[in-house]
Amino acid sequence: MVPLPLVTLKWRRVAPRWAFMALTGGLAILGGLFAAIVALDSLKNAVTGGTTHGFAVLILIAWTAAALRLYRMDLYVSKEGVRKRTFLRQRTWSWAAVQEFKIKPMAGLRVLGGYAIWIRLHDGSEIETTVHYAEALPAVRGMFMAEHEVVDIYDQLQAALVRSRNPAVQPR
Repeated sequence: MVPLPLVTLKWRRVAPRWAFMALTGGLAILGGLFAAIVALDSLKNAVTGGTTHGFAVLILIAWTAAALRLYRMDLYVSKEGVRKRTFLRQRTWSWAAVQEFKIKPMAGLRVLGGYAIWIRLHDGSEIETTVHYAEALPAVRGMFMAEHEVVDIYDQLQAALVRSRNPAVQPR
């Protein structure tokens, strides 16, 4: 018998927020289930000559798609580089394009004392990531990050950048 090859994920989340992922994943599952129930009811009604609920099905499908997009939002890394997924966009930068990572104030939460990990590219541009914390928000595991968690993720990103520059350096 030939053993099955191990399946490895190509892209890995840098900072999974389990509570947020559970909430958005649950909303996606509920939306999909409701869409299927309403679609089956509409199909049954269409066959018998009753009213259909096509608009409700479309709304529930849009709900499910939005919840899935929220579920996938995060910062990812792989051997190829860094990927930032937002609600509407996904951008990927190769390790060769990344100059460094920095922790500096967020663009949106300055009032709350928010800080984020930023990616500085070799062309001089800086990109704010989804990895952040705010001093005014409580550190709730899985929802809001504490400063030490962001610093730990920052250290991991810096180490991955160093490994990408020198493939002989192996992780511990």
